[in-house]
Amino acid sequence: MRVPVEIISFSCFLFSVTSAQDQECLGEDIVYENAEPVANISYTDGETVKVYCMTGYGGFYRLMCKNGQWLTLIAQRCLKKRCGHPGETPNGDFKLIKGTDYTYGATVQYTCKKGYEMTSRINHRHCRIKGWDNSVPVCEEVRCPVIHTDGDVAVSGNTEEGTFGDVVHFECVSSFKKLDGSSVIHCEENGVWSGPVPQCIVTCQLDLTEPEVVKTIPWGKSFFKAGETVEVICKKQIYNKQETFTCTDTGKWDYKPTCEEQKCEAPLNQHLYLLKYYFSGDLYLGARRSYRCESGYRETAEVATCTRDGWTPKPLCAELMCDPPIIPNAQIVEGQTNAYKVSWSIKYKCNPGFEPEEPVKITCDSKGQWTDIRKCSDGTCEEKELKNIQIIFQYPNTTLPYKPGHILVFRCTDDNMRFYGQRAIECLPDGRWNYPYPQCGGTVQCSKPTKNVQFVTLSDEKTEYRNSETLTYTCKEPYSKIPGGVLKCQNGNWNGTFDCQSTICPPPPYLQHGDYNINSTKDDVITAVSYTCQSYFVLTKNQDVYKCVDGKWETPPKCLKPCEIDDFVEQYNLKLPTGKVYIKHAEKYRLNCTDGWNAGNEIKEYVDVLCSNGQLQIDKSCDTQNKRK
Repeated sequence: MRVPVEIISFSCFLFSVTSAQDQECLGEDIVYENAEPVANISYTDGETVKVYCMTGYGGFYRLMCKNGQWLTLIAQRCLKKRCGHPGETPNGDFKLIKGTDYTYGATVQYTCKKGYEMTSRINHRHCRIKGWDNSVPVCEEVRCPVIHTDGDVAVSGNTEEGTFGDVVHFECVSSFKKLDGSSVIHCEENGVWSGPVPQCIVTCQLDLTEPEVVKTIPWGKSFFKAGETVEVICKKQIYNKQETFTCTDTGKWDYKPTCEEQKCEAPLNQHLYLLKYYFSGDLYLGARRSYRCESGYRETAEVATCTRDGWTPKPLCAELMCDPPIIPNAQIVEGQTNAYKVSWSIKYKCNPGFEPEEPVKITCDSKGQWTDIRKCSDGTCEEKELKNIQIIFQYPNTTLPYKPGHILVFRCTDDNMRFYGQRAIECLPDGRWNYPYPQCGGTVQCSKPTKNVQFVTLSDEKTEYRNSETLTYTCKEPYSKIPGGVLKCQNGNWNGTFDCQSTICPPPPYLQHGDYNINSTKDDVITAVSYTCQSYFVLTKNQDVYKCVDGKWETPPKCLKPCEIDDFVEQYNLKLPTGKVYIKHAEKYRLNCTDGWNAGNEIKEYVDVLCSNGQLQIDKSCDTQNKRK
C-alpha cells in the first residue's frame, strides 16, 4: 500500500524573468532506499514534501522544492525496526531461521530438549511492526505411563510416571519360567517406554550342545513357548529321526532331537561313471553327483542326490536307440527292423515323382538321433503365411507353386518394425528354402544420441526417434568448420555420429562408462583432457593427460567393468555375502566356504576370487569336507 505524500503549500511572489514552469520540481526525482516512492507529479517552487518509509522501516524525509531543485530539510534514514531479544524458554532452545538479526521480518524457531515437549501448538515467533508476535513457547517434562505387572514378574526401578532416561528391570519370580520380552526397558524422549512389559511364561530350552546340529528353524532361537515347534537341521552327513519338535505345557520337548550318520555308496552300475562336478569326498546325505554314461548309452538323469532312501534319482544308463524314422513320401529299402541301435544304418527311397531319386542312407548317431535325413519333395517349396511382412520382389514373376530357383525378397509392412532373418530366400531343388521365412515384429526406435551431444544443436530434440527418421544437427562454435549434418535411424541404430571439427582439433573422444575433465584450451577449443570412470569402473591406463596433436587425439583409455557377487558362486560351495558386493577390475574378494567344507585344507575355509573386466574368475572351489571330530 502506498503511503500518501504530505504536501505543504504556501504562496509567494516571484519577480523573475524565469517562467513558473522552469521552477517546478518532479516527484519522480525523489528516490531513497527502503522509502515509498512519491507520486509522479510536479511541485511548485516553495512546496514541501514528506517521504515515508516502507512498512517495517522507521524514519522519514522532508524536502522543499526550491528553484527547480529538491532541498533536504530533514533526513532520517529508513532502517528496519528492531524487536529486541525474542526471549528464552526453560528446557529449550531457539534459533534464527529467517533474517540475520532481530529486525522486522525475522523469524525464530523454538525446540525443546530431550525429555521435554512443547505445550503450545506454535513453535516460532515473527518480528512484526509492533514487536514479536505470539508468546514464548513452554517446554514441559514428558512422562512415561505407570507400569503394572502380575505376581510372576519382579520389577525394579521407577514404575510410577517415569521421566526421560529412567530404566526399569524385570525378572521372573519362578525359576522354571522365562521372560517373554526384554528384561530392561527405558523411558524414551517422546514419553513412551522402549518396549512392552514382559510376561513370565513356561518355555522349553533347545540344547544346541550336540555338535552335529548346525541350524534351527526359526534361526538362532533357543527358548520356545508351550505349543511352539522347532525344526532341527543336522550336518549334511547326518539326519534326524524326527525333524520337528514341539514344546509341551510341562516345559519339555515331545521328542528328543537325534542326529544319525547316513551316507550313500558309490553306484557301481555298468556303463556309468560319476563326475566330481559338484562335490568330492565322502558321499554323505545331501551330496550331489553328476554322472555320465559310456558311448551308446544315455543318462536317466544328469544329477543324483544322496537322500535317506539312497540315490535319488537312481543313477542308471539306458542303451541308446533310435525310433523308427518317419519320412513322408518314402519307403525303407534296406535295414528295416523294429529297433535301431547306435551306428546302425538304413536306406530309404523317395516315391516316384519326388526328389531325390537316388536312395538315401541315414545312421543312428551316438545321441539317438538319425543323421542326414533328407525330405522327399515334389520339387516345390512351401508357401507360408505372411504376418507383418510382404513380398516386394520375386523372380521369376510367376504365380504358385514355387519351383526350384524361385527367389523372394521381403520387407516389413511397417518401417517402424524390426526385420529378423534374410531379406531374400531361394527355393532349392529338394523343395526347401535356403533360409527360413523372415519375420517382422516389435518396435524399432533410436534413443537420443549421447556421444558429444554437447557440441551440437539438434533440430528435433526428443528421447525416442522412429525407424527411418532423420535428425539434423548443427555444430556449435568453435567446432563449426563442418557446419553440421544428418543422421538416420536404421533398424534401431544411428547410421553415424556427429561429425564436427574446429580449425585446431575435433571434440575429445567419447569414453563409455566415463567422462573427461578439460585440462587446456586454445581459442575455446579443447586441446587436452583427463579421463575418469564411473564408480567401480577402472581406467585401462594411468596416463594423466591426453592431448590433441596435429589435429588428432591420442588414443583414449577404456573403463573396465566391475564384477558383482551373485548366486553363481554357490555351485563352488561358497557363501553369498549378506548384501550386494561389487569388485573393481583386478581386485580380489574373499568368500568363505559353506559350513563343513574347505578349499583342500581345513585351515583354509575360504577362496579368493578375482574380477577381470566384469567376469568373476574362480580358480578353486571349496571341494573338501571337513574331517569329523
